This record gives sequence, C-alpha cells and structure tokens, in this order.
Amino acid sequence: IYRLPQVSSWVVYAGIVTRSSATIAQNAGYVVEKIIYNKNYNHRSHDSDIALIKLRRPLNFSDTIRPICLPPYDYDLPGGTQCWISGWGYTQPDVHSPATLKEAPVPIITTKRCNSSCMYNGEITPRMLCAGYTEGKVDACQVGYSLS
Repeated sequence: IYRLPQVSSWVVYAGIVTRSSATIAQNAGYVVEKIIYNKNYNHRSHDSDIALIKLRRPLNFSDTIRPICLPPYDYDLPGGTQCWISGWGYTQPDVHSPATLKEAPVPIITTKRCNSSCMYNGEITPRMLCAGYTEGKVDACQVGYSLS
C-alpha cells in the first residue's frame, strides 16, 4: 500500500477463489474510499507494515467472504500455535501458480527463534509475525489445500 498511495488506484475484490478473468469480471470490485497508513511504518525494515482500508460500500458476508480472526494487539501467540495462510503461489518449485486460491495451516515460530542467526538474524520486530516450517514444506507461496 505504501508504494501506491493514491486511493484512486485501489479496488478490492473479495470472495474470488479462482483466477479466471471471467470470474473477476462477474464480481464487481469494491472501490477504496480511504487508506489510513500506520504512522510508524518503516519502508526499510517493513516494521509496522499495516494499513486500514475503508471501502466505499460494505462487504456482504457469504460462503466465500468471511471475517478473519485477529488476536488482540498485545497478545503474544505462543510458538507452535496453528494459523492459516492463503495464496496463489506455486504449489511446487518451477510449476506455474494454481488457478484456485489455496490455504494451509502453519505453526507460529517464536520471534526469538525467527531472529536467530540461521533465520532472520534480528530483522523481526515485536510487531511482526513468523510462521511456517524451518525445513520448508508449506509456506505462503506453496500452500497445500484448495479453498473451493
């Protein structure tokens, strides 16, 4: 969001689980009315990388449009807690990304472990979250289950 700050260039598509252009054309986007940036965002470290987007018209919840669960701001998720990721990324190395949105559970990795010299070497701030498998397996680019 920080790199494209003009509100006029943003449209949100919700509830789309397949990439076909016909599906996107059938689902009108939601025009963004306002973007509220985090005043503490640091573009070098990506610390405080979060923004609030107000849509011109509200979303209507359905089978494919649902609210997400977020923990309280100051809640420290214990290492190993399962969370969910989703994405359009590769399901195997060097294989084109799938036509259907994928989702998968991944465990939280503690900030202390994530900041170790063999991982992110101190780059993870208290406002960041680390999740996945150190041995590879499933990540935001190689998610395992289909949403459909």
